[in-house]
Amino acid sequence: MKKTRLLCALLASLMLLGPFCSCATNNEGPTDTTAAGDALATEPESETVITDDLPDDLDYNEDEVVFISRYREGWSSGEIAVEKLNSDLVNDAVFERNKYVEERLNIKITSIEEHDDDPHVVVNKVATSVKGGSHEYDVMAAACYTALNESLNGTFCDLRKTEYLDFEKPWWSQGYNEVVEYQGAQYAVTGAMLLSMYRFSFVTVFNKDLFTDAGVPFLYQDVKNGTWTLDRQIELVPLFHRDDGNGQQDEQGDYYGLVSSSYISTDPYWSSCMVNILEKNGEGEYELVFDSGKLHSVAEKVLQLYYETDDSAYIYAPTTLDGEQIFVRDMFADGYAAMATVRLLELESGVVRNMEDKFGVVPMPKYDAEQADYRTLMHDQFTVVTVPTTVKEDRLQEMSAVLEALGSISYTTVKPAYYETTLRTKIAQDPESAEMLDLVIDRIYIDAGILYTVELSSFHDKFRGIVGSKKNTVVSDYKAVSRSAKRALDRMLKKLDKIAARAE
Repeated sequence: MKKTRLLCALLASLMLLGPFCSCATNNEGPTDTTAAGDALATEPESETVITDDLPDDLDYNEDEVVFISRYREGWSSGEIAVEKLNSDLVNDAVFERNKYVEERLNIKITSIEEHDDDPHVVVNKVATSVKGGSHEYDVMAAACYTALNESLNGTFCDLRKTEYLDFEKPWWSQGYNEVVEYQGAQYAVTGAMLLSMYRFSFVTVFNKDLFTDAGVPFLYQDVKNGTWTLDRQIELVPLFHRDDGNGQQDEQGDYYGLVSSSYISTDPYWSSCMVNILEKNGEGEYELVFDSGKLHSVAEKVLQLYYETDDSAYIYAPTTLDGEQIFVRDMFADGYAAMATVRLLELESGVVRNMEDKFGVVPMPKYDAEQADYRTLMHDQFTVVTVPTTVKEDRLQEMSAVLEALGSISYTTVKPAYYETTLRTKIAQDPESAEMLDLVIDRIYIDAGILYTVELSSFHDKFRGIVGSKKNTVVSDYKAVSRSAKRALDRMLKKLDKIAARAE
């Protein structure tokens, strides 16, 4: 069969590039079934290759398929297409993936990249095109929260009504599907073809050299014992603090137990401490389940960690959007922090890979030891793909075949290349960190209340301001916010129902 011959040829060519695993099984690991936890496949257990169910005789007569996406270096760069082979395993796996799909389906993939840090640019271009009734783009790849917000305007096709997308396959994020599918409809999908599924996960990194100098055991055992909690981190932070003698918090010269921020770095506590915002009820409808009392308790611990450990934590007050993560990353790489809160993508940077000290990676701490498990939050700018409604029925089915082919081969080649060469080799410096990264990815938790944050008036963002104010005003602040969020949710559900009715 053509599919088998092409797949064998692709695997053979990639194996020549370097030693990475090219086969995978449907091994999704532990799944939080009651809370839509997202468990992505990790280390393969056998040589069985999972393939899609696309017909072997699909032929689209050299049709051009136009993707539009945002290019941001280290964030979404290289997800959809790369220019050429360059001997980098991930780059070359993406290149060969697209070549494979082009030959298999007899299409031509054209990638339009918008070089702009603003995540709304791509979505706005597609929305303008759809409103004008012009067909310029076949597939959009954009930041999740911007895409889902625009989906409420009826801009994208219902992917659940396509012929070839199989949402139960392991190359599509099952946790994401469970959350964003609403009454049988789904307007965006994500998974193995989009590397930001990994890059945007939050973790705690720790400096092994500083831990050794302080006589503190590495955090791996705490994680395994279930004692890696906010209280444990609060206990550890003062052990590493050394002032250079001037009595002030300096970015260089002082050593801190923790470097973090009152902005994006506070978001992970929603998931890691199990404070949920939206869940589905028995009828499959979104409900606001937010517990202000639980968030108040979380805030107490976070404020203690940040500001009540005798200047042992350096908490960066951001002045530019996203600049905080670079600051935290660089300060950690300079060796001045025993621990830091970062996205995995920050650990891919040269400043971290070239740092003198050794480091380890563990999940974000739990709320307390009684909490059943660890959970990981993905920054809401991870990439999803959609198909604009200007793509009509016949070509919509073609797009579903293209996405399914890209997803399946990405699961077999691109994902292992990234997971093995970047996560488990470049980021994980020891077997324990590799094990921790498996745990981090297996425990990704997706909350619709964060994905639909714009429609809910930036509900989860309010916590950032509370932490930045250094005062626990959760109960009073969220009393009014919760009322407005309920009204906003009602409006959102009406929009979803209206789109579904119009599509029937």
